[in-house]
Amino acid sequence: MAHSDPPDEADPDRWTVTVEGAVAEPLSASVTVLGADASMRSATACAGNRAPDRSWRGVRVGTILDRVDPAPEATHGLVRSADPDYACGFDLGRLRGALLATRLAGEAIPTGRGGPVRLLVPDADCWERVKWVTRIDVLTTPPGDADTARDRVAAED
Repeated sequence: MAHSDPPDEADPDRWTVTVEGAVAEPLSASVTVLGADASMRSATACAGNRAPDRSWRGVRVGTILDRVDPAPEATHGLVRSADPDYACGFDLGRLRGALLATRLAGEAIPTGRGGPVRLLVPDADCWERVKWVTRIDVLTTPPGDADTARDRVAAED
């Protein structure tokens, strides 16, 4: 089960990701500004499917968090998809190691694969690999009911 339907408009030249909340310097950046200076090998297949590891490039969430300067009391991040009903929460320490991917095998990520921006988290469950990322809210408490991912896609046993 896919966590949401692809957005109608996913033009990498106009897509932005916003980071705000408990931060000193909120940020809204295009895919070009986000860049692709970090990489990760990851398979993204779910529901028992097998897929080979692929080479993804993008920017580490930790790099972005350093730019926005989270408040000392910030503890969590809520990653939002273009689907307004889908978001996934993370401990900030874990989210720092994640990749906001903008490239797959050297090319722009196709919309069907979660592009133009997809979150890849090391050792993530399927539902934590957020497709079509539009926003990260930095929070001082766990996201609670705003974290809809677990409700939309059950974790595998």
